[in-house]
Amino acid sequence: MPRRKPITKLGVFGKYDLNPEKAVENYFESKFNSKFYTNVPGWDVARNGFELKGIHNDREYMEISKEQHRMREQSQRQAAINRRRLQQTNQLLEQMRDEFVELNDFLKDCEMKENNALDTVQREQEKHEQYGKKIAQLEDDIEKLDDFVLKYEKTINAFEPYEQVMEQTIAESKTYETMQDLIQRCDSLLLAQVEISAVEQQKILEIEEIRQNLFKATKTALHIITGLNNDLSELLTQYTVAKEEGLRWEKSVNVVKSYMVENEANVNCLLDAINHVYILLRKRRGSLPKAPRGDVEAQLDHIKEEIEILHEVRQLAAAKQEHDGHSLRAEKGTERRRGGGAL
Repeated sequence: MPRRKPITKLGVFGKYDLNPEKAVENYFESKFNSKFYTNVPGWDVARNGFELKGIHNDREYMEISKEQHRMREQSQRQAAINRRRLQQTNQLLEQMRDEFVELNDFLKDCEMKENNALDTVQREQEKHEQYGKKIAQLEDDIEKLDDFVLKYEKTINAFEPYEQVMEQTIAESKTYETMQDLIQRCDSLLLAQVEISAVEQQKILEIEEIRQNLFKATKTALHIITGLNNDLSELLTQYTVAKEEGLRWEKSVNVVKSYMVENEANVNCLLDAINHVYILLRKRRGSLPKAPRGDVEAQLDHIKEEIEILHEVRQLAAAKQEHDGHSLRAEKGTERRRGGGAL
């Protein structure tokens, strides 16, 4: 006789008996009545049902959640490393900028000192030219005085034979009463000659002192110029080394910048792809996108839900295609005969 109420209940892991103590009796009763009773498969046989799909989906969701958590931790670690590298690069850039400012100030000081030294050398050269002109003038004066002394001596020698004539002249002259007047006049001329000689010696000493001062000034200026040239050579060497160091750091900064730009471009492409897939799935649903472009978690959750639904639809379609041509009861375990007949 047919059963009037079910004897099994649907659970998570399959069907189980409501009354286990009557299961044996019902089994033997079903053995004698096979016309209106369908033999169900054993409890340990896996069947394609919603329960098994739920178990598989739960397992896949747990695996995907673990992978997502691992990838999120990895991205956070990589972001922390990138921030630390960027901070170190900024600190190094600030240090190089400070060193460049100090070097620039030092070069400006050297340039100012060089300009001052050039001005000092120019002033000393102008003084040297002025002193040279004075020396040349003094030498001309000395030559004139020497000529005058020679001419004066020649004049004395020339007029020495005329001493008697001078005495006779004094004797006969009314201007000079005695020879003393004539001697005084001669002494006056001698004193003038002595004064001229003293002035000459003084001028010679002044010229010698001027020459010594010029020699000292020229020597000092030469030492200063030599020291400045050495300082400029050292500064040029330091500038070359600093320039090479700056170019090397500039290459490193360019590599870091290109890596950051490439990483940012990949992230933007990934975000654009996720946003595009999200928009397509929302259009497929016939609704407008709700999550903005920056809300990646909401978009990924929606994409995941859509993929799970599509995966389930694909499995249902595969199952339907597999059981195509069978009866509803055959889908539970028995196969219908093609020519028609009893189960």
